Amino acid sequence: MGLEVAVGSSPATVRAGSLIKDVAWASPAHPVFCVISPVAPPRLWSLVAESVRASAAESLGDGQKGLSGLERAVGAGAQSVGRLRSALIEPHLQIDAQLVAMVIVGDQAHIAVSAGMRVYRARNGDPQRLLNHAHRTPGITHGGMLVTTERLTRGDLFVFGSRDGFGMRSIGAMAAVLAQRPDATAKDLCEAVLKPCRASGVATGMIVLRVR
Repeated sequence: MGLEVAVGSSPATVRAGSLIKDVAWASPAHPVFCVISPVAPPRLWSLVAESVRASAAESLGDGQKGLSGLERAVGAGAQSVGRLRSALIEPHLQIDAQLVAMVIVGDQAHIAVSAGMRVYRARNGDPQRLLNHAHRTPGITHGGMLVTTERLTRGDLFVFGSRDGFGMRSIGAMAAVLAQRPDATAKDLCEAVLKPCRASGVATGMIVLRVR
């Protein structure tokens, strides 16, 4: 089996300008993926997102520790948020992050998701939301993460990212592409999802993964 992956994001409209909020990241060398959505004032978005991404990515490494490594990576991301809080001039400012991450080991996908994030899998044309009962906590430092392991099947399509990217227009756009081209590339599907978000100034990060 091979993997085809597309990563993208849509900036938020803030005071008539655009500002990146959510970060979607894929390791250039390993099947390790994550999307981070900061819970913070806009001026801290990039700082929080990059801190969590860097800590989680370092902890994940090549992803071959599977679910246990993924759980440690979530903890590392939460610790990075704690360090940021202690370094801020405003010590009582509430900052956090929401996260969805996936690592693939052999034919298994290990997935972790917090409230505010989404994971969907389409298999044989049947879409299903995975881990859809995440505890409604504001971020990774408060717990509420859910984890699962899914056995991969050739033809599987995974779409995961921040909740705001899964509006009716975005999902409808992706469905329309699949209806016309069931074998559409991950890149085309990712762009179909993100185009309505960009047009509306909706912040989101998104990863589309096909198992070939």
